[in-house]
Amino acid sequence: MTQTSESAGQIGTIKDDTDQKPVLLHQMQRITHLFSSTWLLCILVGVIALGFNLYRLGSPSIWYDEAFSVELARQPLPLLWHIIWGPEPNMELYYLFLHFWLGFTGFLGLHPTEFVVRFPSAVFAAFSSVMVFLPGRRFLGITAGIVGAGLYLLNDLQLLYAQQTRSYSLQLLLVCIVWYALFVVLTQETHQKRWWACFIVATSLAVYAHLFSLLILLAQIVAFGGLLTLPGPWRDKARHRVVAFIVSLVIASVLIIPMLLVSLHGSKTGWLPPPHLHDIYSLFLTIGAYNQLYLLLILGFCALGILVSILVYLPQGKEILGQFALYKSGDDKHNSMLQEYLPVAFACLCWVIVPVVVSYLVSQGSTRLFSNRYLVVILPPLFLLVGMGIASLRWRTIQLALTLALFLIALYNVPLYYKSAQVEDWNSTVHWLEQHYQPGDGLVCYNNNNAQGCQVPVEYYLHAYPSAAHFTYDSPGAHSWNSIGPANPNAGYGAAVDTNALAAFGAKHSHLFFIKGRIANETEAAKAKTAEQWLDNHYHLLGRIVTPTVTISLYSTNAT
Repeated sequence: MTQTSESAGQIGTIKDDTDQKPVLLHQMQRITHLFSSTWLLCILVGVIALGFNLYRLGSPSIWYDEAFSVELARQPLPLLWHIIWGPEPNMELYYLFLHFWLGFTGFLGLHPTEFVVRFPSAVFAAFSSVMVFLPGRRFLGITAGIVGAGLYLLNDLQLLYAQQTRSYSLQLLLVCIVWYALFVVLTQETHQKRWWACFIVATSLAVYAHLFSLLILLAQIVAFGGLLTLPGPWRDKARHRVVAFIVSLVIASVLIIPMLLVSLHGSKTGWLPPPHLHDIYSLFLTIGAYNQLYLLLILGFCALGILVSILVYLPQGKEILGQFALYKSGDDKHNSMLQEYLPVAFACLCWVIVPVVVSYLVSQGSTRLFSNRYLVVILPPLFLLVGMGIASLRWRTIQLALTLALFLIALYNVPLYYKSAQVEDWNSTVHWLEQHYQPGDGLVCYNNNNAQGCQVPVEYYLHAYPSAAHFTYDSPGAHSWNSIGPANPNAGYGAAVDTNALAAFGAKHSHLFFIKGRIANETEAAKAKTAEQWLDNHYHLLGRIVTPTVTISLYSTNAT
């Protein structure tokens, strides 16, 4: 009886296992499909983007803005904190991150070379490429996701800031996360609190990464307001989430108040010229890698995606789309996808238009915001709209052909970017200085004005590639981070071209390096030329290196 019972139990167990197999198999298939269609593609997009971002990352010379980032972040934390909550509030999140990144890499024994200091930007940019793919894949389809992410990671303007030691790639990543979180809360019923928290945190961090993110927040407010009235599945959900959206905005606003208060007294953007209408065209031409055909294709597919998303909801629109075989009554899958386009298209359009228009209008006054470097934030929605335009076509073959054509055009321009990636040439000149430097030599740099900068990039290279060369405390016109100004306030930066100051400094050193770079205007250039002529007449010139960026002259002060 016992054996019979055990056998019966075993048979029952086998039967139960057999019943569970289809369920387990179905679950395995779902997991495999999810991984292959989304996460595997995310990894692929991220790896490809990182490959482009890392290529020749350390080759171009650091230019002034990058050197400023590194040298500021290299200061002791109390001094850095004082500066970013005082005269330099913008990008303070990035400066803090860079400070700890330099501390970590220094602990590992790595010098802050060009590759090391730019590496975080390359990683942030790779993740932002993934964050362009995810909303495209989820809300517009896999074709739109691949097209949007592919064109984004191949874009010249995006690559430029993916390979610079500045905050723009971090800002782009945070901005993409903010929009993705907003899209999710408007379409998903579960985990609402989690996604609203993500929206609040990412929004706050984006503003601390760059103040221009305030215009992105404004674009989201406009988009949300429009979604309350636009037909489609998002309208009712948006109306049910009005209170949550307002509460989230209030919390985010409270979190960024410290940044807003300190920015009222921080550095301004008066160095930017007032924009004109042709500057808007220039912006989009830059996005199109100065290729008019490519730009026309980008704008054309954007227009197609927007047009299709509108026509789907018009009484006669479906008939018009049907005439071009873009809509077919029997193709429920494709048609339902088209009906999801309108809210996404409207949101992306707000993401593009609001920052451009508002920054243009504001820049007509004393506060200048219209700049390619700031408006790089419009790239993700622009390329998602391109992906939407291609995905609206019903023919898979044409979708594939157009995608490959756009990728090839974009890829054609990438080598041109790498050839022109270097903005300024400081590395070759400072390396020449280090090779000729002898203990006891003196260094003088002009112009050290904060708006231009000479000593900052030189000091970056002296720290990145350590040698005995260094600026002494009594160098005429030297820059000080403690005062964010001249080390000697009484003499000012002009001491670097004061012949009396040069003579006194030369008397203390057997050799003198006179460095001039980033001269602001003709008046400053004339001062530097006069000082250089005085040095030529009173000291013996041993060597000189000249680049379009900087000129370094080496003098022996022992000979007249």
